[in-house]
Amino acid sequence: MGADAVQVGTALLRCPEAGTSPEWGASLNGLAPDATMTTRAYTGRLARAAPTPYLKAWTEPGAADPALFPDQLRLVNEWRRGETRGMDRANHWAGQSAALATEKPAAQVVADMWREACELLA
Repeated sequence: MGADAVQVGTALLRCPEAGTSPEWGASLNGLAPDATMTTRAYTGRLARAAPTPYLKAWTEPGAADPALFPDQLRLVNEWRRGETRGMDRANHWAGQSAALATEKPAAQVVADMWREACELLA
């Protein structure tokens, strides 16, 4: 009745070791679970991310569907090399628990998760 495994990448995004940009870290602050978006807009593969102007543009009425992988990834990489034009070109990957990510060192985050899991299983 329980999970065999979980993905916890989002929990580590704000750790100093992750090197996450300040903008990306800020986009996780207070991010509601239902505010994240599933998208193929960055790579052509389905992923979950914090909403950015770039992602929102893909949901506008009449917007084209992203190309499939690896074509979408190539197109986005070419676009990122162009002029900035005021749009954030970074993907802000984020799971539904993004608001819980902290700026603690990764070792502390993992130790806390292990301690909490042991307490729940005891």
